[in-house]
Amino acid sequence: MAKVKGLTDNMVAVLRVLADREGGAGFAREILGAMEGKTFNGVNATLAAAAGKGWATKEKAVFGEGENAKMLTKYTITDAGREVIATDEEADAEEEVAE
Repeated sequence: MAKVKGLTDNMVAVLRVLADREGGAGFAREILGAMEGKTFNGVNATLAAAAGKGWATKEKAVFGEGENAKMLTKYTITDAGREVIATDEEADAEEEVAE
């Protein structure tokens, strides 16, 4: 099975972290906290790109509490996003068998 067009290793990593969160949802800051060697701008741009491809949805939501609360974009992985990371795992497994 071929890899999905437009799907990068970075996008797969970010989508996997998002999928593992409760409800498959989170803010870029929360996703960044679960990853090493990534920047906020990189994670945020990757989530926005995934939303543009239909692999995640985005909505404005409150992040934080009290006077520290901010309106930020919250992302939720879609069924299509779950399928695309599963497809990527299958493609990786097939490549390993072929080697």
